[in-house]
Amino acid sequence: MPQRPTAASGPSRADGWIFARMRRSRPVSRRNERSRREPCAGFSLPETLVAALLFAVSLVGLLQYHQVLQQSLLHQMQQRQAWRLAHQQLETEGADSVSSSSRSVPAGWRVSREEQRHPPACRRVTVTVVTPYRYRAVLGRWFCDTPDAVVQRDSP
Repeated sequence: MPQRPTAASGPSRADGWIFARMRRSRPVSRRNERSRREPCAGFSLPETLVAALLFAVSLVGLLQYHQVLQQSLLHQMQQRQAWRLAHQQLETEGADSVSSSSRSVPAGWRVSREEQRHPPACRRVTVTVVTPYRYRAVLGRWFCDTPDAVVQRDSP
């Protein structure tokens, strides 16, 4: 009966083939070996969930801040547009001396005009513009037919 080669006997030759016993220098699973030696790198599930929660809360905060900025910008633009519209109403009032209600007014806006007569030959026109956010722009101007009317009005 032929002898089996052993690790001590070294490689053997049988029918032209060399057989050698292989020794494993490393374990099959490196993952198991590594976990015994050092802690795993990475984040645990609770850490990941807390990080996701913090990210979501900060994102919601930033979105609300952005919404407040957008609303304040809209308010500011409407205020400027209200003053511009009141000024335009008074300018056309002075040019025509007829109410210019036909000028286009944005939807949801209200424009009112008030006129007070002051003899001799003067009138005070007040234009009020109210925006959808209830901002009121009130602008008034004196209109006199003759330049002397202002002097006569101011003198006692």
